[in-house]
Amino acid sequence: MSVQVIGQVGMLALIFFVFIRIPVAVAMGLVGFGGYSLINGVDRALQVAGQVPYDIATNYTLSQLPLFVLMGDLAVRSGMSGRLYSTAQDIFAGLRGAHAYATLGASAGFGAVSGSSVATAATMTRVAVPSMQEAKYDDRLSAGCIAAGGTLGILIPPSIALVIFAMIAEESVPRLYAASLVPGILLCFLYIFIVAIIVWIAPHWAPQTSDRPRFRDRIRSLGQVWEIVVLFAMVMGGLYTGLFTATEAAAVGAFGAWLLGTVTGRLTVADTKEAIFATIRTSAVLFAILYASNIFAYFVVLAQLPQGLVSWVNSMDLSPIALMLLISGFYIILGCFLEAFGMILITVPILLPLIQQAGFDPVWYGVFIAIMIEVSMITPPVGMNIFVMQGQMPGISLPRLYQSVMPFVIAPILLTVMIILVPEIATWLPAVLFD
Repeated sequence: MSVQVIGQVGMLALIFFVFIRIPVAVAMGLVGFGGYSLINGVDRALQVAGQVPYDIATNYTLSQLPLFVLMGDLAVRSGMSGRLYSTAQDIFAGLRGAHAYATLGASAGFGAVSGSSVATAATMTRVAVPSMQEAKYDDRLSAGCIAAGGTLGILIPPSIALVIFAMIAEESVPRLYAASLVPGILLCFLYIFIVAIIVWIAPHWAPQTSDRPRFRDRIRSLGQVWEIVVLFAMVMGGLYTGLFTATEAAAVGAFGAWLLGTVTGRLTVADTKEAIFATIRTSAVLFAILYASNIFAYFVVLAQLPQGLVSWVNSMDLSPIALMLLISGFYIILGCFLEAFGMILITVPILLPLIQQAGFDPVWYGVFIAIMIEVSMITPPVGMNIFVMQGQMPGISLPRLYQSVMPFVIAPILLTVMIILVPEIATWLPAVLFD
């Protein structure tokens, strides 16, 4: 049996395992180890399985993962999300749909310190839902805003997903964060535009509940979010100016979140202890997934799957734009069955050579895949953000939640088309800052 055939059988086995709901990490580990054993022997496969943990533990890029996770957890426990939402409400007060706009704005702001879509969705569900229910918003608009707003945590830096992409693609984390900033802000505005259309079509979904505050009151309200502004300025400012490396920025962010919470008296010793243990649990899961993905990557390279895919696509003679639209459709379908990290870990080793041959920047590809992940977070049957929300909103059925979020799926799809047609949306800022 040729290595190419073994590779193809391995991919079919991986798809089968995913469909029968075997965890992605387990599926990748089994396929990677089994395929490598068939090609190079069990002894060599065991050597790789023993070497990978050391490679991961000594990978400097990955050292920032637990630090960014800790920063987000400390920010949640010190109540930054609630104050951010309150400020956003004051800014949008007086507009029909103000609570919905505030939810999206607060989600974008909180995503800038959490780096996680699921954490953003879970936090904003707790913060925004009671306020929107009290204002008698239609639950479909409330759920849609929170689910969509949660996805901004993947794209707006610092993003944990982009750190993992950087590790696999061997790209610069600062460049990825610079590339994702403008698309992240643009996506937030697209979500707000979707809300404006919904409110215009169905005004009864968003009752107008308050008068427009005075300008001085809006400015005063901004003082509530000074901690997040300081935290983001320290982390991203130091990163973009070259003062910090990505890992140093993550350390500064984690320490800054703890210091701000402690100084203001909003973070207790018990909160800090819980945040540390929660970070350990989350990081352990992430590193287990990365361990399996590395073994799978060894198998992918050995089976020559990327080279075979490149040859097959070349035979189709597709233009770069047609190729990316085809890959976009592939990711949308894949996102219906895989969670975020699984999409990155499985597809990047195979598709990256194809993306580069088509003339696209690997950093641009990181932004592209982050947007594709955003779609997967809010589409059935997986839709992790939907499941997180459903656990905290048991009164709303799962089908109704999926129905509520479908209009918002238009925004990331539209953004995908925009960055394919105009790649400079993602590549302009990294070129200005680092070239």
